[in-house]
Amino acid sequence: MRDLKAEKIREMTEDEILTKIRELKEELFHLRFRNQMRQLQNPLLLREKKRDVARMHTVLAEHKSGLRPLAGHAAAGTPAPAGARTAPSEAPGTAPAAPKARAGAKKKTAKAKPKKAAAKSRPSASKAKAKSKPAAKRKAKKS
Repeated sequence: MRDLKAEKIREMTEDEILTKIRELKEELFHLRFRNQMRQLQNPLLLREKKRDVARMHTVLAEHKSGLRPLAGHAAAGTPAPAGARTAPSEAPGTAPAAPKARAGAKKKTAKAKPKKAAAKSRPSASKAKAKSKPAAKRKAKKS
């Protein structure tokens, strides 16, 4: 079971996450060597560590884009730090705007694929037998 879940990562600060990413990458480097030398008991550790690094990068990207704050950063209801993105509808003193439709945009709908025609009926028994016999025997039978 992995011990670096997204909730635990979000409890860390940005510096702690960056430090942990460096540690995991170094550990991954050593694991790759041990795997090549066939000294690694559990090769699935490679996959787990790579996913942990990717998970940490994802949480960090969410924080930087303003989707989800990390521990010790602005939470909902408090002013966002300078440089954080906010949606135009969230600006103070304005009402939430309705989503704008693109001009000339068509609504995408899933088209039903036409069903295939009924399977062809099997050839009659005599034709099936004729096809299975070698050509020389068929010629001899016809004469």
